[in-house]
This record gives sequence, C-alpha cells and structure tokens, in this order.
Amino acid sequence: MDHVLANALHERVFAILNQLESPHTPETTRLTAAWRALLNLHEQTDSGSCKACGPRWRKHMCSVWRTAANHFVRHERRYSGA
Repeated sequence: MDHVLANALHERVFAILNQLESPHTPETTRLTAAWRALLNLHEQTDSGSCKACGPRWRKHMCSVWRTAANHFVRHERRYSGA
C-alpha cells in the first residue's frame, strides 16, 4: 500500500482510538490498548510489507489493518453522515 495512504490511515485510526479512550473507563482503556498493540505489530515496513504478515501484503493492507479501517474509519463516516 502507498506509504502516504498508509500513514494517513494510521493517523486516523489512532486518532479514533484516542477519542474512544477519552472517557477513561477501564474497559475502553483496555480495548484501545489492545488495538494499539495489535496495530503496532502489523505496522508497515519501509518496503511496504506488514511486519507480522510478511511481504505478501506489500501492495494491499494486511487483514488486521483492513479490519481496523472497516471498523473505525468506515463506521465513523456512516455515523457522522459523511
């Protein structure tokens, strides 16, 4: 996946995780920490592949990032009316 798009997605997903954590309940804190840890394990390398999944995801997001984009970014657009 293109580095610019990957960075934009990374920033948006982590911004949403920060918003979700703002009530500071133990459940949301634990859940957002788990998502952050998982997403950091699947970070994109300089060559464009996923750290955990390997080079087969060089041109596309790995399944972890596709799931995060689907659940955080796309759902956010539906609920905000964008």
